[in-house]
Amino acid sequence: IYQLRSEHAPLAKHLHRIGKADSPICQRCKIEDKSVHHFLVRCPAYRQQRNQLSQNAGYSATYMTNLLSDQKLQKHLIQYLGQTRQF
Repeated sequence: IYQLRSEHAPLAKHLHRIGKADSPICQRCKIEDKSVHHFLVRCPAYRQQRNQLSQNAGYSATYMTNLLSDQKLQKHLIQYLGQTRQF
C-alpha cells in the first residue's frame, strides 16, 4: 500500500520512468499510462474487481485518496490487489 501511496508501485508508468519498462501504457487496456490512479479508478480491464471493491467497501472506495488513506478500507484494497493479480 505504501508503494501505491508514493506512486512507486510496480506499474508501467513507474517502471517506464525508472527504465524497467519499454512503455508507460497499460498493457491490459492500452488506453492510457498505467499509473496508480489508472489502476485503482479508471482501467476498464479491472472494472469487475473495482465493482466488487465498491460493493464491499461502499461509496468512499470510488475515490483513490480514500482507498489509500482510510484504514477501514485497507482490507478491501488488499482484496482488490489480490483479485487483480497485479502484485
